Amino acid sequence: MATKPLPVDLTLLLAPYNGEWVTLSQDEPRILGHGKTIEEALAMAKGKEEERPLLIKVPDDEGAGFVLI
Repeated sequence: MATKPLPVDLTLLLAPYNGEWVTLSQDEPRILGHGKTIEEALAMAKGKEEERPLLIKVPDDEGAGFVLI
């Protein structure tokens, strides 16, 4: 039987990156790169042993929270 993934709260991890694009590791909650553009975030993540990082836009609103499932 397949197991369900557990939710991961990223609110504190992403708090410093309001308004930016962020690349995350797929296997653990870890920032690989960030920037004002997608290109900046991906360039920063390049070469960090992550073939396909997750890419998200962090809203400008400081009250926003994130949970990955």
